[in-house]
Amino acid sequence: MSNLLRRLLTAWRMELRLVVRHWSYPLMLLGWWALVAYVFSIQSLISPEAALKGNPGAFSVGLSALAALLLGAFVAGRSQRTRFEALEETFPTGAEVLLGRWLACVVALLPTQVAAVVLASRIGPASSLWRGLPTFLLEAGIILAFAVSVGWLFVTWLGPRRWVYLLLAGGWLSSLGWEIFLGGQGLGIPGSDLFDVLRTASIRYEELWGRLMEGERPVWFNLFYGGLAALFVALVATRTAARRNRRAPLIPAALALAALMLAASAVTAYVRQAQAWSAQAIIVESIQPSEPEATVASPVVVDAWEIAAVLTDPASPRFDARLTLRAAGDEPISTVTLTLHHDLEIASSSVPYERDGDVLTLALPEPLAPGATQELHLTYGGELWTLVHSFRPLPDPLVFTTERGVRLPFFAGWYPVPGEELVGPDASGVLHPPGRFVLTVSVPRGWGIFTNLPATGELTFASDRATWAVLYASPRLRTERVDASTIIAPEAILPTARAVIPNYEALLAEYAPFFPTTAPDGVTLAVLDSFAGMADHTPPAGDQPLVVISQNTPEDLKENTGGHRYFISDALAADLWVLAGGDTSATIPRAGISEYLWIRHRVGTDPAQFERALLANGGSYTAPIARALMAIENQQGVDGVREIIARMIAEGESLRDLEPDQIATWIEEVGGAR
Repeated sequence: MSNLLRRLLTAWRMELRLVVRHWSYPLMLLGWWALVAYVFSIQSLISPEAALKGNPGAFSVGLSALAALLLGAFVAGRSQRTRFEALEETFPTGAEVLLGRWLACVVALLPTQVAAVVLASRIGPASSLWRGLPTFLLEAGIILAFAVSVGWLFVTWLGPRRWVYLLLAGGWLSSLGWEIFLGGQGLGIPGSDLFDVLRTASIRYEELWGRLMEGERPVWFNLFYGGLAALFVALVATRTAARRNRRAPLIPAALALAALMLAASAVTAYVRQAQAWSAQAIIVESIQPSEPEATVASPVVVDAWEIAAVLTDPASPRFDARLTLRAAGDEPISTVTLTLHHDLEIASSSVPYERDGDVLTLALPEPLAPGATQELHLTYGGELWTLVHSFRPLPDPLVFTTERGVRLPFFAGWYPVPGEELVGPDASGVLHPPGRFVLTVSVPRGWGIFTNLPATGELTFASDRATWAVLYASPRLRTERVDASTIIAPEAILPTARAVIPNYEALLAEYAPFFPTTAPDGVTLAVLDSFAGMADHTPPAGDQPLVVISQNTPEDLKENTGGHRYFISDALAADLWVLAGGDTSATIPRAGISEYLWIRHRVGTDPAQFERALLANGGSYTAPIARALMAIENQQGVDGVREIIARMIAEGESLRDLEPDQIATWIEEVGGAR
């Protein structure tokens, strides 16, 4: 072992011993562990990796960095406080002693993250913990090293004065909170969130996609703060060596220059990505629409889609589409207008076509008579990447085909649909009239698939009444059968989702007798991301209700009462309405039935209790419908309500535009309620 390395290790051991044996060290750990435990207790957590890479882990590192800042300042000022600095400058050493002491501070601070790791390990499977732990420790080490360097640099230049410690603490706390004070919106300048150490505005972890939604920002973030940490240490070493040797040292100065270039390059790359994403993003009025829209009207409809999606190269998918077109108007048609995303390049077409952005105009071989059909064969492919401005400082990717995942929501235009304009993220309702849809998917080995179409094989999905279709593929996605029900979720969420399937099935068994259809044998539960992409109320395309929830709301999986139960109730009632033949656009009758079933589930059939529950529910808009249905049940039983709902489904078009009071009057007249 060389003398230089021996001096470095000796300085590291001595400083580490001085720090950890000080009476304040265990108190500091206990205090920080308590703060971290509090942060974890107020967060909704779904997996260990989500906790470590999401806001709880970021808060743990950010709060611990305050201790790092003060510890670095305290250790750097010890020699000056004890008047030992003059003697140290006579030692024949270089920067190795300073570096050893600095490393000791960083190592001594790593136990502050023990609480975060232990608490995260209690959330879910160990595989998720081990997947997120290396990145968490690396990023924690970088931020702690940066904070120690800042404290050391300030004290080296300004001296160990008391106001310096107050300045450091106040500056750090204000830097942690400025994004929060701005409502998470940042300064509105692309890249400004780089200076938010907590990353409160930029952090975007999704269990299904990992950090895909952040692009390369985490890499540049880590390189920036790693570069600053190295720069500040090199500056301190340069100043110390210059005072000792009366000349500027070459090696520390060169390292400082290299660290500065690294930090500057990281800033440039970070800002470039932020600017590029902001320039590419589209703006929509609403990401989560409140009112459904009517089915797309067109002189031609598609009776059948047969699509083979080849995602073996996820970044550049290819599609083979065979469509059965039918003239739906009263006049013959010679051209057909379809929409398809403009980034999907057509490789071949069975009929001549012209293209203008998202619009395809197809010239048929001969005019198509009303009611006649025409087969169409298209092959196309390309890379999709659509960003949408939301409430966050940077836009969110909503449509993408990347090597880390494929997300093709129903509005993405990934398969041809009749019309002249591609719908956007603010669209809702159904995308097209019901038709047969057969989808075959090829994915890389180990990848999972989600689509709203029922599975007919391992990689084949089909429905005879599809009004919309989505396609998600991810290496984290898994499908699991639980008796007759199906769970589609990221692997880390499967145990939690598996535990709540009985809650869904119990409500389904309670609600199904009220609808004039064979009771479904189970539920399809999909736990996906938190972005737009599903048709309103996710109308089922198969024989089971389809319930889609966000992985960012784990309380929807873990709680059995309150808002969670109401959400399940409304979702199941909406799907039973569709499975029984109800019109998806008849939202008011369906909502009234949903409220009736929900309150009945909570308080039973006693009229007084039911009325009190209605009033406690805020006198909702559809309360008259729920009240009328309960009156029918009290007089005629469940069979009477089922007959009323059957009539509502049969006459849905005439009821669609009526007010709740008018629908309630109709129920009383049809059912003979007194």
